[in-house]
Amino acid sequence: MQVRLIGRYGRNAIHLIDNARYAELAPISFSPTLWAELRWAARSESVVHLDDLLLRRIRLGLLLPSGGLSEMEKIRTIVQDELNWNDTKWEEELERYKKIWNTCYHL
Repeated sequence: MQVRLIGRYGRNAIHLIDNARYAELAPISFSPTLWAELRWAARSESVVHLDDLLLRRIRLGLLLPSGGLSEMEKIRTIVQDELNWNDTKWEEELERYKKIWNTCYHL
């Protein structure tokens, strides 16, 4: 198990790994963040909005180029069901995220 995961999640690191699906233990792009961390945060960290997930919980919006928009379809496949969002809710959250990221984080 990665030391980074233990440092960040403590005893929950093993649960994060146990709940990961195939290929979610791979890093996202060039970041140290694993795809499984998205699932864990969506499932366990009371995420309310997509910006909450990507900018505060996992911080991918700060680490990846363009706030991670190029990874959004894969992010969607992992978190949409975990957050119990239908397609309309997902689209609303994505538009909200884009607006926040472009207004507050884009240079």
